[in-house]
Amino acid sequence: MELNGFPAWERFTPAAAAAELPRLLVESEKAVSAIERSRAPRTYDGVIHALEDATRELWTCWGMVQHVNSVMNSPAWRRLEERFQPQMVAFSLRVGQSGSLYSAMKAARKSSRLDAVKRRILDKAIKGAELAGVALAGAKKRQFNDIQAKLARLMMDFSNSVIDATKAFKFRKGGKLYTIDDAAYPETMKHCADRAVREKLYHARSGRAPENSARIAEILDLRARLAKLLGFGNYAEYSLATKCAPSTDAVLAMIDRLDAATACVAERENHELASMAPGLKIEPWDVAFLAEQLREKKYAYSEDDFKRHYEFEKTLKGLFRLVKFLFNVEVEELKGRAKPQVWHPDVRFFAVKENGRVIAHFYLDAYVRNGQKSGGAWMNEFRNRNDRFGVKPLAVIVLNLPRPDARGKTLMPLREVETLFHEFGHACQHMLTRIGEEGAAGISLVEWDAVEVASQFMENWCFDSRTGIKVPSTLKAKVKAAKNFRAASACRRQLAFAKTDMMLHIGPVKSADAVKNRVFTHFGVPVSPGDLFLNSFTHIFAGGYAAGYYGYKWAEVMSADCFGAFEAAGIANDVEMKRLGNAYRETVLGLGGSVSAYDVFRKFRRRKPSINALLRQQGLSLR
Repeated sequence: MELNGFPAWERFTPAAAAAELPRLLVESEKAVSAIERSRAPRTYDGVIHALEDATRELWTCWGMVQHVNSVMNSPAWRRLEERFQPQMVAFSLRVGQSGSLYSAMKAARKSSRLDAVKRRILDKAIKGAELAGVALAGAKKRQFNDIQAKLARLMMDFSNSVIDATKAFKFRKGGKLYTIDDAAYPETMKHCADRAVREKLYHARSGRAPENSARIAEILDLRARLAKLLGFGNYAEYSLATKCAPSTDAVLAMIDRLDAATACVAERENHELASMAPGLKIEPWDVAFLAEQLREKKYAYSEDDFKRHYEFEKTLKGLFRLVKFLFNVEVEELKGRAKPQVWHPDVRFFAVKENGRVIAHFYLDAYVRNGQKSGGAWMNEFRNRNDRFGVKPLAVIVLNLPRPDARGKTLMPLREVETLFHEFGHACQHMLTRIGEEGAAGISLVEWDAVEVASQFMENWCFDSRTGIKVPSTLKAKVKAAKNFRAASACRRQLAFAKTDMMLHIGPVKSADAVKNRVFTHFGVPVSPGDLFLNSFTHIFAGGYAAGYYGYKWAEVMSADCFGAFEAAGIANDVEMKRLGNAYRETVLGLGGSVSAYDVFRKFRRRKPSINALLRQQGLSLR
């Protein structure tokens, strides 16, 4: 399914994938079986490289199926994923639970000739086999595999329900059509003066996918049972086995520290918000609107004032200028015959160059497609760097920006500018890796609660003058002054999500909604009757953040501390910024998952992470 070295997206139809997957499954099974039967001495190349080569085509094809379902969702692609998902789950478990491969990896691990990167890859592979149930047998193994198959199906159905519910809602009033997709909803809730419209949209979005309530209960039960089969007390402990955080207590302690640091400030913020509507009982659908009114009043600029300077094309070019300054790499768009096939006409393609040499490529899929594309924004790695075959990193960045207006322009609010920089931070860690071993290149093996470090770090540079985006100095000063506007409330919202996630997966849980309501109330996050927020919380019920949502804050401590090094050196000092940019590029971006995230951080900062930079940057302090 490749053409000129890149995926042949135009040929990648459900029928083509349906013909290809059975062949790849058979070939991968034969190749894995040959590795198991081999009588050759167990070496790193003979186990890890052999397994990578045996399964690469299969996982690439399956990754393309899952990608298309997230950006071009259709009944035909859904049917294909539903048809082959059980086989892919079964194959993954068959490899992960292979006693022969597990023994081979442990034998290869004893070699004295392994370098640190290969040793880490083997260590993680051995741990992965243990977490995949390699030690289970008989009824326990069958139960474990049945749970994994059911979870895969439930998570897929959960995501599809959210896509369908988002697409299904449309509301027209006064000649204007309202939707609840990720591009339109936040802007409407901030700027629509019609309270009745805001209320209707809020209930539609917060009440999406009621059928997911039953799935949530089943997912939580299955995860708890899976963890206990492997000897863990709960699913949160199982999740943390591959993360930086040493324990659930450590995670909850971090949440408690930030709870203490934000409680009083958030209370003052809420009193200030109430002053915008004296006598009004503020409901959840009022918060964003009143907050925007308050921000405009306090800082004397509107979002429209900001947006006119951050047109998408100009912002994208500014981001590329900044990356060239900090990391000494150039980004060039490929067009016409130089551009490979893409899955939608909107998709663009870029090369990343270092010293004139192409080192990586990425796709950019920027605009919302309601009913086809999943909500939110993300970066996925299509291909890792692999020096054995001379393979360069290939990434995709997906956004959900509003489509261009009649003038062909998309004006970006601050939230979307930060999202663009955030996702490109992820892509930088994938594409600028110095590691040539496929299994540890880029974000591979980066602990999940540290994977947001590089992305959150880039958000700090949105207003840097080195982007070349010309913004009046008075407006820039106002935007910077407003940087911490309602920062405590925003932080507490994230803490509410993180603690809800942890409590659901520590369990036991009688009612997921009751847990959510209790935690949200403690953190001051508004909840109205009938709220079904969890039913569209795809991060934890259809993605990789189960018992890991805290990772955003855990990583934010490190990312803020990384940026603190630049602040201490003086942001205006070009020489120091280039020096630190290079140091950051060679450690956080360059080393990726080749060593632990804490060790990477220490190589850059030459000390352990501290929470102080995050608190200082957000205008907070511990009581």
